[in-house]
Amino acid sequence: MNKEHGQVTGLIWRGTSELTTYQQLKAYAEKNGLTVSIAAKKLIQQALMKK
Repeated sequence: MNKEHGQVTGLIWRGTSELTTYQQLKAYAEKNGLTVSIAAKKLIQQALMKK
């Protein structure tokens, strides 16, 4: 699989606001002992369950 520049966890992060979001996601993942990909999935699932 070829990744695009800025692609992480299947998502492409562009611009300063998106990179800031990625850094927050990475920090969350590290704090909780998760990979960035698993942390992203977990947060998405939690957000969707709240709806």
